[in-house]
Amino acid sequence: MSRRQRLHVPGGTYYVVQRGSTTRPIFSQHTDYQLFERLLATALRRTGARLHAYCWTPDAIHIALQIDSVSVGRFMQGITSRYARSIHERAAESGHFFRQRYKAILIDPDAYLLKLVRYIHHLPVIEGLSADPAAYPFTSHGTYLGRSEIPWLTTRTALRLMNGCDQNSEYAELMSQAPLHEERTLFEHGSKHDARIVASPEFLENLPRHLRVYRSKLTLEQIIQTVTCRLGVDREHVLSNSRQREVTLARALIAWYATERRVATLSEVARYLRRDPSTLSVAVSRYRLCRPELFKLTALHDVVPLAQIHLQVPEPQWEEEVEVEEESEEALYSNAGHTTATGVRVGAGARR
Repeated sequence: MSRRQRLHVPGGTYYVVQRGSTTRPIFSQHTDYQLFERLLATALRRTGARLHAYCWTPDAIHIALQIDSVSVGRFMQGITSRYARSIHERAAESGHFFRQRYKAILIDPDAYLLKLVRYIHHLPVIEGLSADPAAYPFTSHGTYLGRSEIPWLTTRTALRLMNGCDQNSEYAELMSQAPLHEERTLFEHGSKHDARIVASPEFLENLPRHLRVYRSKLTLEQIIQTVTCRLGVDREHVLSNSRQREVTLARALIAWYATERRVATLSEVARYLRRDPSTLSVAVSRYRLCRPELFKLTALHDVVPLAQIHLQVPEPQWEEEVEVEEESEEALYSNAGHTTATGVRVGAGARR
């Protein structure tokens, strides 16, 4: 069975977990943490990515990572391959150092970044490594409290999501409460519709069209029924030659929803509605200007986007789950700073 492809969104924020092998820990001595952090700082600088939070446990790496144009896969490969090689050389060993592949969940930063930071900083308590998040030394918790500074860590993005003026104190209050069970389930397993995404419908709506994932059994007829019921227009009038304003608005909405949801092409909708494609295109453009509140994927409750099915999308936007040969650092990060033409920025706040 083929592995699921990873979702690559330039500018996206991810919760990334890389676990070690079953035979040895990732970090066995203090210098291992220092080595890994040096490699991490170099990768962040070369790729333009930002690290919002981290937790190093003996057998796992947990990070909240916002990428630039270099994918999560190439970012992680650049770090883990060099780290594994250094440890193997020191111990005169060989073989796989990390267990299988890493896990990456695309998150909506406005809705989930603060919750993810709290979850990551509570991991030592959750896993029984410490009784208090502040007592565990290998997380970014202390920096968020203002007790230390880490040049390669970005805290402003998450702290700006706080409401009060004293952000460090408000963060401490947030950390005084353990993550909710629902939050832990989301970050450990992903959403129930798609384990690769934890996001609101509004966040999914802002993704490029070819990256969105929706309800699998939606049909053009269902869209027609939903739109006509919402606008109070008879289905027969929509399929007739009527040029009444409410009827042309209904046709425009049907065409827009069907193409945005990838249920049908504009030509297919035009044939179904017995209209010319160019006429529908003009109507969509006109009504999107005068009735913008209707032309949102969240406007009609029956067609809210859901992350559930696989999409066949152009290869450059997805990263295949395969092992690759170790490359030079220059080759791994050669695309840093060059965003793909179809990519979008999906993040909370501007760069620091």
